[in-house]
Amino acid sequence: MFGYYVRLRLQSGGRLLKELGIVRSVLLVGLLVLAVAILCKVKTGWILPVACLLVIGAYHQARKDREFLRRFTDNVSVFFCYEYLLLSLPFAVIAGIRGEWLIALCMPLGICLLPFVPPVRFRITPIRFGFLYAGNMEYLRMFRRMSWLYLIVIGMSALGCLNGNVRVAKVGMLVWGIIQSGAYSYVPDAHLLQKFKSYHILQRELWKANSWNASVLFLPFGMMCLAGGFRAEDVLFFFSCLTSGILYLQSMALFRWVCPVTVGIAVMQLAVCIPLFAWTCFAWVGCLAELTVVGILSYAVWIKWKAIWK
Repeated sequence: MFGYYVRLRLQSGGRLLKELGIVRSVLLVGLLVLAVAILCKVKTGWILPVACLLVIGAYHQARKDREFLRRFTDNVSVFFCYEYLLLSLPFAVIAGIRGEWLIALCMPLGICLLPFVPPVRFRITPIRFGFLYAGNMEYLRMFRRMSWLYLIVIGMSALGCLNGNVRVAKVGMLVWGIIQSGAYSYVPDAHLLQKFKSYHILQRELWKANSWNASVLFLPFGMMCLAGGFRAEDVLFFFSCLTSGILYLQSMALFRWVCPVTVGIAVMQLAVCIPLFAWTCFAWVGCLAELTVVGILSYAVWIKWKAIWK
């Protein structure tokens, strides 16, 4: 039974990565590798067991499959013990590599007590993001899922600027510019186009939403870049990155109507949009190339879907 459960979990994890897309999956894997490297390098002994307890404890608190598993096993708590022991093995291996054998042995034993701890229920009120454009539900959904990552990037950029390194904020702008494109990484439903009375209204709403959302979320990075002084180099980089981010969003928003296939959207991002976005951030003339791409995609959308507005 436990083997079937592990196989089911692996399949659901694969589906989740497929829904997130190649770009965000690579970013999450990179963050996971970075977290493992930090845990291997940190010298404080209590950091590793606390991290293990927080990660598995949060998973135990958030899980909602207790009633489902009670139909297939007599003792759900013992079943959870097996799963949490399996999840604590990477932390135990890291502790063994660091030579902390006592922690490596005690961590799995302490984790086995979690299934017998009743979950704590919280009443969470949804947060309204009034500073984002309310008409773009795709971007709102992306920001609700990735707001924690945005705060991390903002925090790291602020730390870099406090230490006199503005380049960290510039890297943060590049990273967030790529992450925000995940708003249009989903295959859209063709019926969504019917809510726009004309093609011009579709273009107007996309330009308005993408310009507003990108400007609002890029503004903190720009303020950090300019905090050390109004250098022409930093000002040019900020406006280049902002313009490129808006055109990047517009390209992805249009391309998903031209090629509503997940693989095609991922190839477009990796082969065209991301290289153009990075190039335009450092070379203003790249905006001409991005505008050309937007123009071609706009014409392709009109040719493919013009029958809806006739």
